[in-house]
Amino acid sequence: MKTVIVTIPEKEESFFLSMLKKMKFKSQVVTEEELEDEVLSRWINEGMKSEDVPMEKVYQLLEKYLIIPDKQL
Repeated sequence: MKTVIVTIPEKEESFFLSMLKKMKFKSQVVTEEELEDEVLSRWINEGMKSEDVPMEKVYQLLEKYLIIPDKQL
């Protein structure tokens, strides 16, 4: 079995969910906040294993998954 993650516009959500249900596919809606939490938890787990995470890695993750107006925190 494979997992596919698809980002759809909010106005099309009901259409896609009904289509998936009609085709008997299992689906789950993940909010932006849940996605951010997942990314941060992976980052924390990685840091717990290696005991240090370079600042460049932190900025890469934050820029990829969060909107940061200025890199200087």
